[in-house]
Amino acid sequence: MRNRRFPRLALFLIAALLSGCAVVPFLPFLPVMGSAYDGYVVWKSGKATKYYPFDLDMTYRAVMQTCDQLKIEATLIKSVPKEGYFLKTKGTVPVPMHIDVLPLEKSVAVTIVIIRISMFRDKQYVELFYKLVDDNLYKKAAVDKEKTQ
Repeated sequence: MRNRRFPRLALFLIAALLSGCAVVPFLPFLPVMGSAYDGYVVWKSGKATKYYPFDLDMTYRAVMQTCDQLKIEATLIKSVPKEGYFLKTKGTVPVPMHIDVLPLEKSVAVTIVIIRISMFRDKQYVELFYKLVDDNLYKKAAVDKEKTQ
């Protein structure tokens, strides 16, 4: 009986650590840092999702700055205050995309950036886009922090 418990417990711990599961903080002997979604891009049927620990407007500005850096002509399709921004790329973009910047919840400063692409082979381009958004957000956060000090 004891021989069956250890492999199951080990498998549970490894799966929890690899997935960023919320169960991990309840295990006092494991050090936990960061949020469960921070740094991960989730892919599902031509749609990539990434979570950012920043407010909606700041994330939207970082997305638009990234579009400028990559020379992507992004058009704002729909803008609903406090509910999200919906963008569509056009022009000579190597990858046509739809970009949604949405709040996770209204009371929490976590934003979701969803990118829809037509072909899965363009995954590297979307990952580059997310990397530039990361860089822009953390640079902007550092500048804001310096201004407040």
